[in-house]
Amino acid sequence: MLSLGLAATVCLGGGAAWAAPSASAADAAASAGSQLLRQPSVSAQHLAFVYGGDIWVSDRNGQNARQLTQHAAAEFAPAISPDGRWIAFSAAYDGNTDVYMMPISGGQARRLTWHPAADVVNGWSPDGKKILFASNREVANNRSNQLFEVNAEEGAVSVFEQKVMEAVAYEGAWSPDGKRLAYRPYKQAYNGASGWRQHRGGTTPPIWIIDPATQQLEAVPHVNASDINPLWVGQELVFISDRADGAANLFAYNTVSKALRQLTRQTQWDVRSASAYGSQVVYESAGLLHELDLSSGQSRLLNIQLKPNSPQTRTQWKDASRSIESAQLSATGKRVIVSARGDVFMLPVKDGSVRNLTESAGVREKDALGSPDGLRVAYISDEADRSKQHSAADGAGRQHHIVLRDQAGLEKPKRFALGKNGYFTLLAWSPDGQRLIYQDNHLNLYSLSLSPAVGASGFGTAQRIASSPRRGPFDVAFSPDSRWLAFTVRGENHFSQIRLHEFASGKEIAVGDGLAHASNPVFSSNGEALYFTASTNSGLTQVGLDMSTRERPQRLGLYAAVLAADGKSPLLPKSGDETAAKKDAEKKEAEKNSNKDTGKPADEKDAGNKPAKSSKPAKPTRVDAHGLNDRIVGLPLPERNYAALSVAADGALFYLEQGQAGASLDAPEKRGQEGAALYRFDFEEREAKSLRQGLEGYEISPDGKKLLLHTAKGGLEVADAGAKLDAKPVDTAPLRMRVNPREEWRQIFDETWWMEKEFFYDPKLHGLDWEAVYARYLPLLDHVQTREDLNDLLVEMIAELQVGHNRVGGGDVHQEAKVAVGLLGADFRVEGGYYRISKIYGGDRWNPFMKAPLATPGLGVKPGDYLMAINGRPLDAKQNLFALLENTAGKQLTLSIASEPSAKTPRQAVVVPVTNEASLRRWDWIDRNRQYVDAQSGGRLAYVYLPDTADEGFTFFNRMFFAQIGREGIIVDDRRNGGGQAANYVLDVLSRPYLSSWKDRDGLVYDTPGGAIYGPKAMLIDQDAGSGGDFLPYGFKRLGLGPLIGKRTWGGLIGISANPPLIDGGNVVVPFFRFYTPDGEWRVENEGVAPDIEVELDPLQVNKGRDSQLDAAIANVLERLKTYKPVQRKTAPAMPTELGK
Repeated sequence: MLSLGLAATVCLGGGAAWAAPSASAADAAASAGSQLLRQPSVSAQHLAFVYGGDIWVSDRNGQNARQLTQHAAAEFAPAISPDGRWIAFSAAYDGNTDVYMMPISGGQARRLTWHPAADVVNGWSPDGKKILFASNREVANNRSNQLFEVNAEEGAVSVFEQKVMEAVAYEGAWSPDGKRLAYRPYKQAYNGASGWRQHRGGTTPPIWIIDPATQQLEAVPHVNASDINPLWVGQELVFISDRADGAANLFAYNTVSKALRQLTRQTQWDVRSASAYGSQVVYESAGLLHELDLSSGQSRLLNIQLKPNSPQTRTQWKDASRSIESAQLSATGKRVIVSARGDVFMLPVKDGSVRNLTESAGVREKDALGSPDGLRVAYISDEADRSKQHSAADGAGRQHHIVLRDQAGLEKPKRFALGKNGYFTLLAWSPDGQRLIYQDNHLNLYSLSLSPAVGASGFGTAQRIASSPRRGPFDVAFSPDSRWLAFTVRGENHFSQIRLHEFASGKEIAVGDGLAHASNPVFSSNGEALYFTASTNSGLTQVGLDMSTRERPQRLGLYAAVLAADGKSPLLPKSGDETAAKKDAEKKEAEKNSNKDTGKPADEKDAGNKPAKSSKPAKPTRVDAHGLNDRIVGLPLPERNYAALSVAADGALFYLEQGQAGASLDAPEKRGQEGAALYRFDFEEREAKSLRQGLEGYEISPDGKKLLLHTAKGGLEVADAGAKLDAKPVDTAPLRMRVNPREEWRQIFDETWWMEKEFFYDPKLHGLDWEAVYARYLPLLDHVQTREDLNDLLVEMIAELQVGHNRVGGGDVHQEAKVAVGLLGADFRVEGGYYRISKIYGGDRWNPFMKAPLATPGLGVKPGDYLMAINGRPLDAKQNLFALLENTAGKQLTLSIASEPSAKTPRQAVVVPVTNEASLRRWDWIDRNRQYVDAQSGGRLAYVYLPDTADEGFTFFNRMFFAQIGREGIIVDDRRNGGGQAANYVLDVLSRPYLSSWKDRDGLVYDTPGGAIYGPKAMLIDQDAGSGGDFLPYGFKRLGLGPLIGKRTWGGLIGISANPPLIDGGNVVVPFFRFYTPDGEWRVENEGVAPDIEVELDPLQVNKGRDSQLDAAIANVLERLKTYKPVQRKTAPAMPTELGK
């Protein structure tokens, strides 16, 4: 039975005294040796560990280290066999993480698993015949693992992986006698890309000990902390726990005396991984390996010196076209000004060669804009001022500057320092070239003057124009004469509101009355009108955090505000009179000349130091505030989802029409490729024409004559801004740059630290000395050998903030060419030396995108059949089934199927394997739960599962809830909910009060609200539900909808994320807002939502095919139904017998 309340003697100070190396000794050793050594595995003679993404082996004392693996893909989780002759490890070769083994002396690695799910080595069986590994291949979600074993002996009778037990397990280790398994049942919050030290929410895993033969279970004494990495040392179980001293340390649990003792007392650096042999434990802390003698309690630092050949550190040429952040046309569209991977490029549209204007190693330049005269380029740079001394504590002096330089890159650039606090973005350049508009991440909009002639501010002086009450984009547009700026702010009602700012006077005028969501402003070419989009039905879509915004169509109209009191509508009725033929001819000639190619090189038309020819001075724009709202007219177009307005030189209005979520759904592989449609509205013809589909966005050149199209597939094209679109692709292949990885990694390190400082929701970072954190982690940067190493280091650094939703990942990490292993959507077992189908997954028949390869009607494959061959290749248990399915995903193949292995003529079945069967397995689990609840309650209870509170959660809730209307009660399953949005929509539906019923002459009565279940409710929760999966049970409890049953949730209600990606495409997710209750309390974060009825998911019951939490919820709701008085009146009153009644 499960003994979670087991009494134990806790001896935090007991046993031999632990002696840590002094700080000075550790620092000296670190300076002499290598750091960032990970995941040690120790044997009688050897020590294996991970360094720079490869497996290394040394003598037991760390000397004579040699590199065992040399592959660009990551190798990790080394485990030396009990006899010390072999080493098992996981490797991500061919884009697939599998189990491999090789001799400890080196040689060719032998692959043991092929399944496309990640197989992570945990260790060996005590007899050295099998390798234990963790995989989520057969679980219904990506937040759990199960343990498997695979034969390590060559020529084994069966090489098929065997599941240790049905219960979930994230990692485990066999006892020396092989009879008991110590394991961690679920993951910890500080995991992978997520940095969260000292987590105290619900995801604080214990360690349990199970005897698979007798099904006896014992729990290691547990507090609200994370216990991981179980190791057997005789009768003691050594593990890592962050339960004391503010850091993760080693503890030992005596399985006989039940005593618990603390082995190490780290206070600053966590113990992250460990391995044991005999009485020795080798552990990792601060990227160094230490050896602890359990008999004496003495610990010593292993000074390991490595000389790696690290290919990722060499200077390389990179394809910058894969990292384009922004692209703008130059003055007349001869070049595209590209910001990519921290550099600024001048890319020719047709003639000429690409020019890298910056070539600045270790510096990020971004947001590049070209001046209207074509002579200058402006961009933002984070280069430190090299003329000053900077301490490590100020991020090496990084600060944003606006840089001005000539478009040829020949002259010395001018730099304008921006504030030291803030992360800045450059937005627009005025038509007269005298102003730049930029914003910071703290909701402020600024203007920078570039000429003494502009206003009274003087050359190079910044002025704050506005501050937005809420976070949202600043859409900005200059009037043709540069005297006015149109911009948007977010109001208290969350609507975007348009403002007009006059630079000379500082006057600000509102456009509209605030009752519509107005955005995308742009001035007409003559400056007499302001075009924009506006919506009066967008209120339901504005607060994106709310799930109630999903699949709400937003209708926007296109409008024009006539700016002057005596101005004319651009849509005045036409007189129908003849126009002068001469004027028509002049217009056509002007259009012809405006698009004429001069044949000069691909700089501006008057290249060199001459500005592009400009037209006559712009007509002054006049804005009369009085009556402005009465001068707003709608364009004769249907209301659609419009965006991105621009005006061409001929006065035509360009805009995008975007799709609406929920209107249709493409296959998963095609989603996100539809793009938007580009339209052109001609004011003379009073009609709009569709010019192009499949766009991600577009830009118009400063002279209004060229368009730069961003295709949904990532390409760039250029076309004339005319009535017809003849777009030509822009060759981005020349966008190549030389990258010094170590210099770029320093910039990424600095910017990650900087983004946390600038974007974290609390400016004081919860009182953490962030400068000291920088200084402590910076020295480790020199030991980084790969981009993956850098991510690991950054995760450790940001983990010091001790909050959720704080993550680092991606970037220019090594990408293997994937060889996709196909899956058949079935379970197999080995019988008589052959593979037999034990279960076929049928999928959800109402989901056309969920493919179940073996469940196709007419295929003739059923459980109990044997799989004898694949594409004519004979198959038995001496071959790994998945090895024969390598490189078959999505490809048609032929299976040979037999009812018995002895069958002489197997049946042939043609199938198409899938790349992933997780959705099949999850739906099977969900539907089995629904059917079980239905059977156990006699059809009285509904069951609804939400895998997240985003796309799938919204879909699953609507799919399951409304189909079960009429049930007396409901169980809502929030377990393993991955979060997304605040699920107010779900809570609104669940809490609907009964208001009325309606009697039809025929058939059943119906209710208002129609979609409701009014009876008793319960919600299942667990430690793997978090974020939106925290908020949903919080709201359920707050509204008093019913009890929460299960285990405390993750506890992460600090939200994400407003900061940009990193220079190489990596991401750092910085929490920038936080939840608090109506009582004015910070809750849930690092706490979780506690159940009203605590029920563990009993692994012994799981091994028997039972769900103890679901059983508890069924029993609870059925018991409450006994005393529940229905509020619905299912029978109408007697019909009236009097007229007028």
